[in-house]
Amino acid sequence: MRSKAHEIQNLMMHKYVLVPALLMSVSALAQWQQVGLAGQSPTSGGLQVIDDVVYFHAEADQGSLMRSTDKGETWSAVQFADHGATWKTLFRDGVQYVNWGTVQEGPSDLFRIVPEAPALIDANVGILNFEVMADGGLLACAVHDNRTALLSSHDEGSTWETAFPLGEGQDIRLIGRDGTARMLVQTHEDPLDGAAMPGLFRREGPSSAWERISDIQDDLANASANADGSIYASNGLRVLRSLDNGAHWDVLSVNFPYNGLTGSRIFNMGGGHLYFMCFEAGATLNGNLYESYDRGATWRPVQSEISQHLIFNMDRDSKGSLYAATSNGVYRMDPAVPATVGVGEAQNSVRVYAYPVPTSDKVVVNTGGEVMEDLKLFDMGGHEVIFVPNIGKPAYILQVGHLPAGMYIVRATTRKGTTAAQVVVE
Repeated sequence: MRSKAHEIQNLMMHKYVLVPALLMSVSALAQWQQVGLAGQSPTSGGLQVIDDVVYFHAEADQGSLMRSTDKGETWSAVQFADHGATWKTLFRDGVQYVNWGTVQEGPSDLFRIVPEAPALIDANVGILNFEVMADGGLLACAVHDNRTALLSSHDEGSTWETAFPLGEGQDIRLIGRDGTARMLVQTHEDPLDGAAMPGLFRREGPSSAWERISDIQDDLANASANADGSIYASNGLRVLRSLDNGAHWDVLSVNFPYNGLTGSRIFNMGGGHLYFMCFEAGATLNGNLYESYDRGATWRPVQSEISQHLIFNMDRDSKGSLYAATSNGVYRMDPAVPATVGVGEAQNSVRVYAYPVPTSDKVVVNTGGEVMEDLKLFDMGGHEVIFVPNIGKPAYILQVGHLPAGMYIVRATTRKGTTAAQVVVE
């Protein structure tokens, strides 16, 4: 039997050869692993990944954030004055904004911290959610005059003005951003006669007007967008799906045992790969994490330790590692480490990820938004075993269940160049 070194040597002789140094150091397999804060539960704010720093909004130790700069391996507390549990934090030009509230009632206060004066500065608004705009201003969904309103501030929260004209009897929620970073808001509740109809609205930039793009009235809170133009949201026993940045919506049934009307969220990996998370106890029967590879048409439980815990949300870093805030701290799943492109192929900034690793059925190949022209899968002898032409999208589900167990290399061609990643079939 040939040794692994001989197999790699043969692969190097192929015209699509991959640099052997990376192939000989097999990456960690892409499975969920606990990476810190075991036993701790977050607020419903969960966690955030900002510039590859992971922030965990702990339910305990009010007034602090847990922070990790090494992918969750070690954690430190970011101490603030005791204003309650943290829900969200954002940065802009050195200024940090922190959203506080109570575990029972949710977020309510917004503070800012400037480098030259690290004391907390109250933004003087009862806030439910907020975003930092491209010009450095703030957009906040807030309790104002006994109703929910959308407010904006261009002086770091010192003064506020109405940012969206609501009809009589209407409220508004800040959804976040679509796949191209355009801001989304949704009006809701039945309006009185003569008021504007509820729906989904989008804005290109801080100074542009809101454009009504959809008449959807289903609750889109906690929507998850991707650069491929898809947006998903969980609404009780249903999944709401848009494949065109919110213009049109489908309502899909959740086809697995789920008992709750609330307490669930969707994380959109792109390319039709979704995670359904449950953060309320007793709502699911086969664990608290499900995934779909076909845009929410079918679901299967994730058979992993993470599914035993409540899961509040997920976020991803720039290297493709996925983090989950759970009732047992933070879990992480790393993709297969991308391999180097072949000899004679142009280096480029495109990265391709393949998951799950290992797999016995199918693997999702995702370039993070860059459209793929074709895919090729090679065995360790350098032989092409799968070729998929004319893909035309940034993610693709590759069926590999018929292949012999072992290591393979998936090679993706895009308009920006060629890149590759490891695939392990078990």
